[in-house]
Amino acid sequence: MGTLVRKQELRHFNHSFLRPFLRAYGLGFLSYLSPRLFSLLLSKARRRRSNKQSRALVPAVLDIFKKSLELHRFPAFCGVTIGGWHVLQPLFDKLLGHIPGSSGVGRYVNYHRSRIATFLASSTSAAGAIQLLNTCKKSHDAGRTLDLTFFAVSKALDVIVGELWARRKARRASSGKFTNFETKIGNAADAVVFAASAAAITFSWFYLPDRLPVSYNKWITDIVDADSRLLETLRRIRAGVFVYGKDTGQAPLLQSMCEDLGLPKVWGDPALTKPIPCDIVHGGYSPSCEAHAIYRFWNAWKAGFLMYLGLNFLVRIRNPSTKALLKALADSAKSAAFLGTFVGSFWYAICLTRTRLGPYVLPWIDQIHLDNYCVRVGSLACGWSILIEPVHRRTEIAFFMAPKALATLFPRKYNREYLWIETLIFALSSGVVYTTLKENPERVRGVFGKLLRRVVA
Repeated sequence: MGTLVRKQELRHFNHSFLRPFLRAYGLGFLSYLSPRLFSLLLSKARRRRSNKQSRALVPAVLDIFKKSLELHRFPAFCGVTIGGWHVLQPLFDKLLGHIPGSSGVGRYVNYHRSRIATFLASSTSAAGAIQLLNTCKKSHDAGRTLDLTFFAVSKALDVIVGELWARRKARRASSGKFTNFETKIGNAADAVVFAASAAAITFSWFYLPDRLPVSYNKWITDIVDADSRLLETLRRIRAGVFVYGKDTGQAPLLQSMCEDLGLPKVWGDPALTKPIPCDIVHGGYSPSCEAHAIYRFWNAWKAGFLMYLGLNFLVRIRNPSTKALLKALADSAKSAAFLGTFVGSFWYAICLTRTRLGPYVLPWIDQIHLDNYCVRVGSLACGWSILIEPVHRRTEIAFFMAPKALATLFPRKYNREYLWIETLIFALSSGVVYTTLKENPERVRGVFGKLLRRVVA
């Protein structure tokens, strides 16, 4: 009898803790390891082609493996978050069971005991996990985990807003009041989230690049492919340093660009030339704004196609076939068109604001203000390229961008004495997501939701 009980307890331990912990740890391990190994191999190949000496491969790989096993790394964070939740859940459930049900609060707690226990357990484990990540004190400032926190916040907001909208829809549909217009609003939600996020990120890339992660900032710079002197000019226009009709010492910035492009040097002098000619904004490619927009689209499409093709092949590598290959090519072309339209529409909106439409539609606004507003207009316009993507893809892309957009509202580093605020926000957001995952799994949308459902299954 005792042996049977121990076997049942062991089976319960394996199902309720060990299996979710190992799945979460394994997923975190792969997420941590894969990009670092890929970057290492890519760096090794580049150095070999350029005949540069590089660090020995095996010690570098072993170093990555060693770091992945440290407690303040992502794999341990994933394991503690999920494993801790499953360990604490029955403890909180038992604790809440001792609350008397005679009062109103007691009756509410008893009725929702499982839900409250899930929220408390998952929030507590999430708080402990993010504290683990922050035990690495390479800097006196905090901020290392901000991207994770904003991701959790965006997913929690998605869950809450989605649930409120679903309840409203059900209530109005039952009374026959739900309209087609409301259906369109629901369908457009992800596109609106992406467009707003893209506007915040693009604006920050121009004027507040320190608000973006370094690697993401570099990726945008590579995709946009703009001359740094032109970007600096637009920043100085916003700062009020670069003005037309006055010699404020800013001419050398664009004049050097004109020399490199083979354009008249006088075009770069704001004291003598108003507005900045489109040829300079176009990087000397063509005086035509339309041709320049198409050129930008094509360049971004090529870069995006190769990137998306690799991702689509990885997704379909388990079941290779001619049909899968053609689907990968088609999906990659469509996603690359989204990226190309994003970049092309950004630059074309700048031209429309500065020269093509702005001075004629808004003749009372001075040219320097149009040059200032053009980046805002471009930032607002480019995000609607998401409509090229299928509806199911919009969710993934929107909630890839949303955390980064939230991050632009705050500094990347802050004093460690306020770390408890970030911990609390992350814990509460995680609690909302994990409680919803248990109560209504389909409400946690996208690839993230699918991964979590597999981990805790």
